Amino acid sequence: MMIVRFLLTSIIILSLTTCSSGQKNDSSQGDDALTESADGQEDSKSQATISKSSDDNLDRTKNQSNPNSADGVSLTLDEAIRRALDNDPKVLRKKLELSKADTDELKNQGKYSWRVVADASIDQKKNPFNQSTIFTGTKTQTNEYNTGIEKLFSTGTYFKVNVGSTRFDSNAFEDQFRNPPGFSGLGIGPLYTGSVTATIAQDLLKNGFGYKERKTEQILENNSLIRKEELEQELSNIIVESLVDYWDYSVKENSVVTFEQLLNNTKNVRNLTIRKQGLGLSENFEVNQWNALLAQAESQLANAKVDRDEAKRKLLRTLNLPADTNFSKVTPLVEDLPKTIDYKRDLEYAYNHRADFRNMARKKENAELAMKMANNDALPTLKVSGSYGYQAQNLVSPQENFTSKNQGVSSEKYPIQQGAIDFSYPLFDKGVKAGIRDAEIQKRQANIEEDDLVRVVADDVKTKIDVLKATYTIYKNAENTEQESRKYYNGVLRSFQQGRFNAVSVKNALDSLVQDQLSMIRAKVDYNINLHRYYVSKNSLFEEYKIDKDKLVPSNNL
Repeated sequence: MMIVRFLLTSIIILSLTTCSSGQKNDSSQGDDALTESADGQEDSKSQATISKSSDDNLDRTKNQSNPNSADGVSLTLDEAIRRALDNDPKVLRKKLELSKADTDELKNQGKYSWRVVADASIDQKKNPFNQSTIFTGTKTQTNEYNTGIEKLFSTGTYFKVNVGSTRFDSNAFEDQFRNPPGFSGLGIGPLYTGSVTATIAQDLLKNGFGYKERKTEQILENNSLIRKEELEQELSNIIVESLVDYWDYSVKENSVVTFEQLLNNTKNVRNLTIRKQGLGLSENFEVNQWNALLAQAESQLANAKVDRDEAKRKLLRTLNLPADTNFSKVTPLVEDLPKTIDYKRDLEYAYNHRADFRNMARKKENAELAMKMANNDALPTLKVSGSYGYQAQNLVSPQENFTSKNQGVSSEKYPIQQGAIDFSYPLFDKGVKAGIRDAEIQKRQANIEEDDLVRVVADDVKTKIDVLKATYTIYKNAENTEQESRKYYNGVLRSFQQGRFNAVSVKNALDSLVQDQLSMIRAKVDYNINLHRYYVSKNSLFEEYKIDKDKLVPSNNL
């Protein structure tokens, strides 16, 4: 009886192995399978197992899902960053915002531009005839025309060159019936006066020699740099968000691969169970169980493909690529911990490069400048101005004043000189006192913010390093767990084929392997995300990928 039972068991195992191999060739040709010998000599056995680890899945190209991927886009990590910088709508909006960082500074500089000025006026009067209008006339008309250029300098100096022309006409002594005897010869035609003058004005005490303007310029320049640094930091965070889209697509693509392998292995185990049922080694309800698991695997694969396609569309939208774009290659994720991690060195680098800490020094400088400007506002105003030029008059035409070499303006015979001094001093001005108070408060606030920021930056860098190391440990543990689960599944499946394990054990081992494989992929992506957040925490993301920050600002030729 023992010999008969041994022979029967051997025939059953051989039949199961042969049927399993035949079924594999018929139903899953081209699928991945693990081949593992129980005694090291079963080279003819073909087991339907998950043969590739998650590392292989992450390095897998897109040839399976995109047959024409030879013509697709090579999506390396550097390429994804470059395309995000060039095409991501959020990045493009932030880059355009970056180009406006110096708007206030440029607007302030606009008041120092040369300006062309011109004006014209007509003054016409009619008065009753009486003793006062005998000499002035009952009708007078004065036309004035001025044009010139002016400029305000950052030193507080105002300069202007003006060219003026005046036409004066009166009917005095032109009425022969009303003129006193002998005065008719005094009536003349229109009188034309032309002049060229240069004017200069300067503040001497309050805002002396442009003191306030220069301090305002420094504040606006610092504000422009502060805004630029802040936008560059925000741009780094947006790039990391774009990379998350890139990695999310990679995870979803590898999930599809995992569930495809799950489906193939579920199908093969189901077929093995059917064969065992025919030999009386399995029950009918076990086949029902594997049919249900097969349907469940098909549903999981369908959902994984939907998630993969959604992630792909989002990535294509982020990179502004055509909807029918295929990816020919995806760069593997980073697997090693940077050897340059050092808290003290990283903290020093963060203090020198982080936007918030660099901007803190500028904010303190602005507070000092605001205090100086507030104290300057308490000074009296003393402004001196002077004008010098030449004029000419004639009864011929306005042009004669500028063309005649003997009597015109160019003859310099008739100079014009003018000077003025303006002085004012605020008495009990509460506005000035409030300005000094606010400047002092701003200065204290900047010092408090700096003290707090020193600890904030230190804590942030320390936290990012700790999280990075922790996620790296989690990733490596997940990798080891996946490898051990895969070995366990292979052993359970081999024993199941030999009749030593039931279908429940195979199902549990397969479920555990799939979950461990997905967890390992997720852990690897989490590690890469935290790696780039570590770069952002010390503001070294652009340096890591050799991105020239000066080229981030788009051309202003809009």
